[in-house]
Amino acid sequence: MGTEMNGESASVQAIACRFLCFVLALFVYGADLSCATGQAVSNTIKSFHDDALNITYFYSADFVPASSGTPVALGDESKCIKPTLFANSVTVGDKSSFTLSVIDNTCPELLHRATELGPFTRERVLVQLKQYGEPKIIQSPVLYTIAGHPAAITVASVVIPASPGKVAQTIYAAKACALGNISAKSHKKSDPTEPVTHVVCIDFTTQDSGLPTQMFSFIIQFDNAPLEPFFPGNVIRSLDTTARR
Repeated sequence: MGTEMNGESASVQAIACRFLCFVLALFVYGADLSCATGQAVSNTIKSFHDDALNITYFYSADFVPASSGTPVALGDESKCIKPTLFANSVTVGDKSSFTLSVIDNTCPELLHRATELGPFTRERVLVQLKQYGEPKIIQSPVLYTIAGHPAAITVASVVIPASPGKVAQTIYAAKACALGNISAKSHKKSDPTEPVTHVVCIDFTTQDSGLPTQMFSFIIQFDNAPLEPFFPGNVIRSLDTTARR
């Protein structure tokens, strides 16, 4: 038991150190943050700014934007979940990719479902992986906040059976969503609550079982709020424990 805790602590410390270095690089190199798609803030960091929502995303320079990727929704819902950025890893041997997307009031029913962040991330990550086989949840929905914005993440995996001459492959996927707007605190209980107008999501897939350590590089900034990790340390720690069991 003691050995497991020591190993977990070391892993968490390593992730925390890498995250702090990443954020430090943002402050050192990012005094004049550009807003272009895939604009490099430094040699290790890129940024993407959503002009419509005034949200800035930061991610590892190992990822290169692509014109299109795996759809995050099928059928009629494809018009309701709008991808804003898709990127693939260019690191040799790494088959990771991610998609940023927005759900707005174009489809009110879907937006309402999406505001139930835990069930929605669970539902969507399973839908995404079912095209490859029978997926399973390896991390149940975890609720947290990003700069005051309620958020949730679910992680799942699917095994692709081995074909002749090849070994079986496992695809891991994490889906995290956050409310794009939050109500200002009201002084009166009778004041109407500001409706949620959009939900922002990230879909991350990889064939690397080291999924948790890769996720530390995704940073988000709502408006002019402080930079925040899309996947906080306590969430990464939970995923890391799950992945190693």
